[in-house]
Amino acid sequence: MSDAVCEVTRAFEEYTEFTEEKLCGRCIPCMTAAPMIIDTLERLRRGEATTDDISQLESICSQVMIVALCKHGQKAVANLSQSVKNHREVFQSHAEKHHCPEGSCEGLLIYQVNPERCTQCDKCREVCPEGAIFGEPYIAYRTDNLPYIIVGEKCSHCGECAKVCADGAIEVV
Repeated sequence: MSDAVCEVTRAFEEYTEFTEEKLCGRCIPCMTAAPMIIDTLERLRRGEATTDDISQLESICSQVMIVALCKHGQKAVANLSQSVKNHREVFQSHAEKHHCPEGSCEGLLIYQVNPERCTQCDKCREVCPEGAIFGEPYIAYRTDNLPYIIVGEKCSHCGECAKVCADGAIEVV
């Protein structure tokens, strides 16, 4: 997983910080919008949101900017709205391609085995909690050693396989 933080995650963290530290609970627009905004940002980070959700997020932000009673609520949605506007391609990539360009959204990572680096040691398969890795340990002089693969539909994106691979054969794409 990349150390870079994508703009969707940054927007999620900034808005979550607002809800945890500055959301006073007296302003109905902020109170009703906050769960919807957080839900949309979480679904974007998991690749479950659509481009309509991005439009709805922008609509919610513009409405809250008009009717929020305090500067904290207005500033939080203004920052979020600006983030969507300035980094629209990143938000759309999460929604349309289910891909995080920075490679930092755990739910959107795709793990795969590089067969040229894999020594077929079987450590990745042993630690996979989902049983998403298939293959057989290398046996010398056999020509039908089954190479390792990761089944994306079963993978939970935990990264345990990459942690135990001493050869760097597990790649994140």
